[in-house]
Amino acid sequence: MSDIHGVVSGTPHIPALLLVGTDETGLDRTSQAYRAIRRQIIDLTLPPGSSFTETSLAEQWRISKTPVREALARLRRDGLVTALPRAGYVVSPITLQDTDALCALRTLLSGEAAAAAARLGVTAPALERLEALSKVPIALAAGEVEQEESLQAGIEFEGIIANFSGNPRLGKAIVDVLDELERVLRMAALIDPGIASPPGELGAVYEGLRARDVDAARDAMRARCERVRRDLLQVLAKSTSVSRAHIELPGSRPRA
Repeated sequence: MSDIHGVVSGTPHIPALLLVGTDETGLDRTSQAYRAIRRQIIDLTLPPGSSFTETSLAEQWRISKTPVREALARLRRDGLVTALPRAGYVVSPITLQDTDALCALRTLLSGEAAAAAARLGVTAPALERLEALSKVPIALAAGEVEQEESLQAGIEFEGIIANFSGNPRLGKAIVDVLDELERVLRMAALIDPGIASPPGELGAVYEGLRARDVDAARDAMRARCERVRRDLLQVLAKSTSVSRAHIELPGSRPRA
C-alpha cells in the first residue's frame, strides 16, 4: 500500500519525519544541510539547550561552512536555533508556554483542514491509507508495533489530510506545526513512555472523511488535537523545569 508519497499528488508538503531516507540528489548543499541539521534538532540528537558551532557541523557533514551558515540562518527564522555572539548557536528550548501555543495553533489549522478535506473529498487510495494508519494505535495498545511507528502513523495521518485541504498554504502551515510538534512529542515520550493516541481516535476522523461529514471530521480532529494538548502539558509539567523555563531532557534519547 502506498504511503503519503504515493497518495498525495502534485507538489505535496511532507512532514520532516516522512522524508528521512528519501533521495536528496536534487537538493543543493544548503538544502541538504538544512534538512540534516533540522532533523537532528527534531529527533533530539541536538537536544534543547545544546550548543554547537558552524565549524563543528561542517566537519560532521564534511561540507564547507557556507551552506551550514545559510542553513542555520533558515533555522533561526524557523525559531529552532538562536545565535550566540561569538559563541556559535544554541538549540531553542521547549517550554510549556510555547507548547500550549503550538498545540492551540494545530487545533485551529488541522480542524479546518479536516473539514475542508471532507467537503472536497479524499481520493480512494488516500482513504485506504488513512484507514490503515488509523488502526496503528490499536496495534500499539496490543503490543504489535513500537511507539516510533505510532508516532510516524499519527504524523502521516495528519499530513495526508493537510494536503487534501485544497489550500497549499494551509497544508504547509500544518506540516510546519507537525515538524515542531514532533520534537515536543519525542520529549514527552522520554518523560512518560506510556503517552499514546487512544484506540479509535484516528478512526473517528477517518469516518468523518469517508462519509464526507464536514462537522464530524472537524470535531473529531479538534478533539484529537485538544487531547494531545492536554496530555503534553500534563507530561511536560512533570519535568522539574516548568512554565517559561527549559524542559529538562531525560538521560537517554529515543532510538532513531
